[in-house]
Amino acid sequence: MLAATSDGTIPGVIHIHTNRSDGLSAPDDIAAAAARAGLKFIVFTDHGDATRRPDPPAYRSGVLCLDGVEISTTGGHYIALDMPPAPYPLGGEPRDVVEDVHRLGGFGVVAHPDSPKLELRWREWAAPFDAIEILNPDSSWRAWAQQSGWRPKLKLFEALVDYPFRPAETIAGLLHEALDLPMRMAALTQRRRLVSLAGADAHAKLALPNADPGDSRFALPLPGYESAFRVLSTHVRLERALSGNAADDGGVVLRAIRAGHLYIAIDGLATPPSLELTASNASGTAAGGDELAAGSPVTLRVRTNAPRPFTTSIWDGVKLVSGEHHEQEFSVTLADTPAVYWVGIRSTGRTPELTWARSNPIYVRGPVPVTRPFTRPPVRTNQPMFDGTSAAEWRVEQDSTSVAAVELAPVFGGPELRFRYGLSGQITPPPFAALVFDTPGGIAPNDRLAFTIRAERPMRMSVQLRAPREGGEAERWQRSVYISPTSEERIVYFDEVSPIGATQTLKSALNLVRSILFVVDPVNTRRESSGRIWIKRAALQR
Repeated sequence: MLAATSDGTIPGVIHIHTNRSDGLSAPDDIAAAAARAGLKFIVFTDHGDATRRPDPPAYRSGVLCLDGVEISTTGGHYIALDMPPAPYPLGGEPRDVVEDVHRLGGFGVVAHPDSPKLELRWREWAAPFDAIEILNPDSSWRAWAQQSGWRPKLKLFEALVDYPFRPAETIAGLLHEALDLPMRMAALTQRRRLVSLAGADAHAKLALPNADPGDSRFALPLPGYESAFRVLSTHVRLERALSGNAADDGGVVLRAIRAGHLYIAIDGLATPPSLELTASNASGTAAGGDELAAGSPVTLRVRTNAPRPFTTSIWDGVKLVSGEHHEQEFSVTLADTPAVYWVGIRSTGRTPELTWARSNPIYVRGPVPVTRPFTRPPVRTNQPMFDGTSAAEWRVEQDSTSVAAVELAPVFGGPELRFRYGLSGQITPPPFAALVFDTPGGIAPNDRLAFTIRAERPMRMSVQLRAPREGGEAERWQRSVYISPTSEERIVYFDEVSPIGATQTLKSALNLVRSILFVVDPVNTRRESSGRIWIKRAALQR
């Protein structure tokens, strides 16, 4: 145990699963475990599509409980916090889920980005996500389980034997740090803010490495919630002390998380942690998560209660700028150039040696460089698909249990193409309804599809390009688009579509495309639901 030192933060744990999805216990029982572990707040993140209304902030066993959701995408899992219920299921491509979470005002966290399990690993690094888990025990034990040879298996066996006697220390001993994350994060933080978090991924169940979420047939009831809560924590610096009013306090905690006013620590190595980082220059003073204007030398001040053998270092991205500090309080003055400074404290002398505590960055920013935004070439040719005169070239497709229809609808401002659909409740295969425009000559040399569209209510649908394949299933590429109740233009660029289904080629073969489909399916639409969509104009362009 370390000497308790007040650093102005409160400890909490993010990324917890309850029995509403694939966790073991109910929220009340989990909160009681958090209280025993000394936490002040916890964040539930059950699996879902974000359509369930989050529980309001509540105090349980004296612990502030917040409710989020973990969303499955085709490129990894994404946690949404501080967000109202979505008007349609969120899912599909990660870039679209990130976009939807932003549209709804939520805060998005990339979960277990380095998981050895492909379905869990994040693969969309160009998306503008808000935060990332740089520590996740679930990814760590899976990494040990996937390694070949007898030593990793022996490591896991020893952990099972040691766990009943030293649960937190044993789990901490399995943690590992992804080698590629620092480089990725350094590149991202050069351009924008990015919050670093630790995710407990607590289920109180240990499933087999390839088990599906919720499958508990062969799961072990460990690590328990309390043990998991003693492994790592997120320490949040609040704008004011908690008042006891759950709604108000929830907003205070979530604002601090959004701002990156926090640090993360591995309590299983040494506890309770304390870390303070500030930077000051002629323009002012900043703490972790804040920005400071460049232009004069920056003085960084570090204060911690780290054990003497531990090593404190100051980094600019992945560049070490001041290291080998073993004192608990020191300051360093650095150049006046733009930088992304953060502090990491290594558990020198302990096994394993890990970053015991890590601050969020202080961003020292210079003048924003003048850059030309990427722009597409102007439209040179326009090949109408629908111009308000006839629906004869359009048809519908649907599975045998769903319904669809297309017609020319008279509306104020001129006729529109009206697509009506009704999805069934069928599970397998998934139901679908599609509005189809056939292109027997292909769609080359066009490079985009432009259309003006609206729907009865906010929704997302898939625009697909389909190319028949001799002796096999047709190849398809898609780009999902958001549709609002107000007519708005949408443009699908063909170099941005992604392969789906049995498609074997990454890039769409435009000369082989024989149909363009506007597809409604359970990825973003509830089963057993119906609706109408109107298209005012549609054209192939280049």
